[in-house]
Amino acid sequence: MRMGRPPKRRRDAKQSQQTQTANKPKFASPTLVVGQISPDVVSSILGPAMTDLAVQSVEDYADAVLAYEHVNQFTAEKGEEEDKEVEVQVEMDLDGNILQQQQTSPLPPPPSSQRLFSSQLDIENLTELLTSTSQHFSHTTNSWKVHANAAKFERLLDEKYGRLRPFIESHPNVEIFIKNVQRKYAMGAFSPFRKSDSPPVGKTTSIMILFMMHRNGVRMDALLLAATFFLVGLQPWALVGLVIIGKWEMDRRKRKRIGGMPKKIATVEAYFASALDANLSEEEEVKAKYALLDTPVGTKFNPADLSLRDEEYDVIVLGSGPETLYAAALLARAGKKLVVLSPRDDVSGCVTLGDKSSSVLGKKIPFDIDGMNVAQLSRQQELLAPALCTTTDTQGGIRFSRIGSNLDGYAHSILSVPGLGTDNTSAECVPVVLNATGSLASLAEYCSTCLGDGFPGVDLDGKDNGNSNSLSYLRACNQINAGSADYYLSKLYNAKESNAYQEASVRTASAFLNKCLPLNTHVRSLMAAIGMMNENLCPDKTSMAAHVTNICAMTSEEGVAYPVGGPRAICHALTSVIEQCGGRVVAGVSLQELLFEKLDEKKETKKKTNGEENDPLKGPKPKCKGIRLRLRPFQRIVFLAIRLLLRFLLLIQFLKQQLLQTHTSHDPTPTLFNDAR
Repeated sequence: MRMGRPPKRRRDAKQSQQTQTANKPKFASPTLVVGQISPDVVSSILGPAMTDLAVQSVEDYADAVLAYEHVNQFTAEKGEEEDKEVEVQVEMDLDGNILQQQQTSPLPPPPSSQRLFSSQLDIENLTELLTSTSQHFSHTTNSWKVHANAAKFERLLDEKYGRLRPFIESHPNVEIFIKNVQRKYAMGAFSPFRKSDSPPVGKTTSIMILFMMHRNGVRMDALLLAATFFLVGLQPWALVGLVIIGKWEMDRRKRKRIGGMPKKIATVEAYFASALDANLSEEEEVKAKYALLDTPVGTKFNPADLSLRDEEYDVIVLGSGPETLYAAALLARAGKKLVVLSPRDDVSGCVTLGDKSSSVLGKKIPFDIDGMNVAQLSRQQELLAPALCTTTDTQGGIRFSRIGSNLDGYAHSILSVPGLGTDNTSAECVPVVLNATGSLASLAEYCSTCLGDGFPGVDLDGKDNGNSNSLSYLRACNQINAGSADYYLSKLYNAKESNAYQEASVRTASAFLNKCLPLNTHVRSLMAAIGMMNENLCPDKTSMAAHVTNICAMTSEEGVAYPVGGPRAICHALTSVIEQCGGRVVAGVSLQELLFEKLDEKKETKKKTNGEENDPLKGPKPKCKGIRLRLRPFQRIVFLAIRLLLRFLLLIQFLKQQLLQTHTSHDPTPTLFNDAR
């Protein structure tokens, strides 16, 4: 007998043993302990289940084979007995053809052997496969995990790089670079905005810089970029990217075609190509060209031709001369269907002097009323090329000849200003010759020698160190005239940008002359005469822009040129381009009035409510839909006669239709039956 308390028994010991035996799974491995998960899933769960399915499949296949053999044997025995005892009955028609014959039932198909498990050998192979798989995954070294990780890595490489996988494997540095880029991107290193809260420049300083940029005339797009950099905190590389994208977008919009303009401009032939023949000699070609220049430009207006009234045009151009035809040729090249209407008999504006009996050498001589002298020839040829270019020549066969010769320095103009270079106000003057050889320097030297102006000196470095007011004035005019092209383009596109030439266009020439040349009246008179040569106006009534343009043209180093063949040659070339592009040039047309479309009532009421009724420059503009011509007395008589003749023909046709209708109403029978009777 032992002293002390007996050992305490655990209440759940027996219960746990019962639960282990009671809850033991059906297919459990000998080493399985209830409450633990066996790592060998293949041998404990999948193996027994797949083995039972394989055994069941083999047994089903064996039963099907036995049943098929039994049925086949029974059918064979039954067939032999029927052949011995039973006669086959048939039905035949009168010709001896068999109508019906007793047929035997077909045999059932044999069981298919295309099964996964059909014999004991298949079960043994399955057992062996499960055993090897179980040993592979339950091995203590866990080598299967290495193979699984390798297979996963290969799959990830294929998903990540695809076709570039061989290149990445052969160049491991590329993979390292890609990973670094991905890591930096995940950390936000490529964000277009700076991470630091404090900008590089303070807000007050940034606003002051932007205000100074605005006061100095910086463009709005540059101001927006500067604001995004200073205030928003844009990265430098992002700012450069925005500049590149903006520049590309602007270039793309400039290259964009205007609505209706074709992709390719139509090619045309030279204006004299139709008048020449391949078999003509050189003298005959020259005569043919001269004969073409003798003919007026344009087609004579014929009131009997109703095609001009019936056709619809995109553009109607009114006027005459090279300027009108040049604008029409550009529109025709751009794909517009147009017609040029000129009140003159010759659209070129030239007038033919005399007839064959009184003209020189028995020929009519066309001469130019308006001045056709061309200054700054290289620039003018660049402007003429889009309208005149043909398949063989960029100038369409038009050539220019410089006025003057090399001996006189290609002198083109002689000015005679009363009182110039003299001390009295009489009509006596010193003539001034304008030429192309060193025009600015020679004119400044003339002003210094004859008119008492300062001398235009030049130092060793080529810089001007003289005190010539005339030379400074001429250079200022050239600087102002450099923005003339931008000014006229801004007028076309309604741009609001201003330059020096635009400011000069709203001032008079006299104010500019008095401010720049206040002391020497002779130099001021000479500059006024050069700037007013083609204006026929006083300086106080002439725009400063026209004055500056004339001075730059008269003092150009290229001199002045004149088209070979006169303005009629240029007009013939432009007319040929218009007609080959589908347009028309009609001469001798008198315009009576322009026809406009009526505006909508809603637009009219809106215009009145906005107070724009008395201001014609504001509000909606009416659209011109056509013109009304003024006919000459003879043309009006011819037009009325043609109109009456057409109405008479329509009346006769109407009466014939009425007579036919009355005849058919009295005699409803067709004419074919009447002839048959």
